[in-house]
Amino acid sequence: MNPRIRLLTLAALALAALTPAMAQDKWPSKPIEIIYPYPPGNDMDVVTRLLAEGMSKRLGVPVQVINKPGGGGVVGFAEMVKAKPDGYTIGTWTPGPGISQIVAGNTPYKMGDYQSVGGMLINDFVLATRGDIPAKNLKEFGEWAKKQGKPVIIASYAPAAVPALLTARVARKDGWPYKVVAFPNPTAKELVAGDADMSTAGAESTLSYAKAGQVKVVSSWGPKRNPLYPNVATLGEDGYGDLYVWGGMAAPAGVPKEIIQRLSTVMMEALNDKPVQDQFRKAGIPALPMSAEQMSRRVADDTKWISEMMTELGMAKK
Repeated sequence: MNPRIRLLTLAALALAALTPAMAQDKWPSKPIEIIYPYPPGNDMDVVTRLLAEGMSKRLGVPVQVINKPGGGGVVGFAEMVKAKPDGYTIGTWTPGPGISQIVAGNTPYKMGDYQSVGGMLINDFVLATRGDIPAKNLKEFGEWAKKQGKPVIIASYAPAAVPALLTARVARKDGWPYKVVAFPNPTAKELVAGDADMSTAGAESTLSYAKAGQVKVVSSWGPKRNPLYPNVATLGEDGYGDLYVWGGMAAPAGVPKEIIQRLSTVMMEALNDKPVQDQFRKAGIPALPMSAEQMSRRVADDTKWISEMMTELGMAKK
């Protein structure tokens, strides 16, 4: 081969090898969209928007939150999963659309279609009971429940919703009968009205009822005790396992690892911003600063117990 042609060929090959790296180095060069698969206005939505602001400052491009509710989070999560894997469309998620809905066969995607970006927060669920029930904790509630001669009515989103599955895990371990009744937004109000014996309610919304003695909080969910209920034990402390309902960020499968790591880093940095920390304290929500790798391990652990529980209850797709 002519030396000059050979030199030009080698130069062209070298340039071609550098092109992907050069293109990747330009990320991000346009706005990033975070799909939030639930309605606006709740605590997780507020935190997501505050995180978006912090991520935008660090990445140097606009980061905007788009609400796409429907199907218990499946509609918005499906749109994120099917987006181009270039790091410009990511999503906020919970174990519902990411695990239990898949196990139930209610999604147009599978677990291999997405990847974790990192952990954001722990959803502030507590288990509250009617104020007249003579129980101060889960063990005492279980003893009371077994003496009733009828199923305990649990107010939750749906029998296959993760908060309901967690409660079912407790009930089945302790051997008391139960029935899950679906409410659009279960709170302490169902307990005060006498429509349920126990509710998977939000920590902040339950606080005023608990202070007034109208309800009792017998369990808080998280790796640590909820700051709003410092005297209430976690599921882990009571021997039911390190289980809780979390919120995180995910991206379509195929987004380059370098971009996932960058997104994960700026998200965790933004978790420490004062507006975000203030919101956590206000709502009694613990932060969950997990890297992509840590969150992936958490998802694997939760997938195992959720799949086992749903199979035991006959809710898993065969």
